[in-house]
Amino acid sequence: MTSPDQSKGGRSRDEVLAGEYVLGVLSFKDRRVVEERMRRDRQFAAIVSRWETNLSAFNDDYDVVSPGQETFKRIEERLFGSPEAAAAPARGLWASIVFWRCLALVSLLMTVGALTIATVVVAPPQTSAPLVAELTAANSQVNLLASYERRSGKLKIVPVATGKPEEKSLELWLVPASGAPRSLGLFPPDQAGELVISADMRGSIDEGATLAVSLEPFGGSPTGQVTGPIVASGTAHRR
Repeated sequence: MTSPDQSKGGRSRDEVLAGEYVLGVLSFKDRRVVEERMRRDRQFAAIVSRWETNLSAFNDDYDVVSPGQETFKRIEERLFGSPEAAAAPARGLWASIVFWRCLALVSLLMTVGALTIATVVVAPPQTSAPLVAELTAANSQVNLLASYERRSGKLKIVPVATGKPEEKSLELWLVPASGAPRSLGLFPPDQAGELVISADMRGSIDEGATLAVSLEPFGGSPTGQVTGPIVASGTAHRR
């Protein structure tokens, strides 16, 4: 993925680095390096800002909801009793609100500790870092950054640079070591998009998997296999 135009290659690397920073796939150390560069490199900071604007639409499906005061009131009543009961005269240890509150707190801490231990011992290790692939090709206008999260099956595609083919569609393929490529879906050529991978294919996309993009008739391949030219490809890896 080299180019004889070194300045163009440098801009492409900056675009990819900015995209990885905004997607949250960089290590803590790499994020600190990027943030330090943003403070002294206005042009690079502008690239990061553009990525944040392009990806801001991904949060539109999630609303911020704050619990109401009545919810907190019911929780306190269930844990510690009603205010009327707290105001009643104390009748020894068993009637003490402080005692029952302490007992409830201890029980809650013991439950949380037990669940934490069970999760660590029983649950299999999960790899939280998403897979990332830069999809490009020599003498091609298409340059994409793909990020895949296996647990949700979401594969985000962000264009670094694309052409705008008329009456054509870009189709993403998983290319196995043997056998025919399998279509992962269509995506818009000039804006960020997201594909939800079917459950039966999520396990096939792993580190080292090859992804490719073909230029197909509008609406996708009519045969279920690659019919147009491959305009970009890359290998998935973890940061």
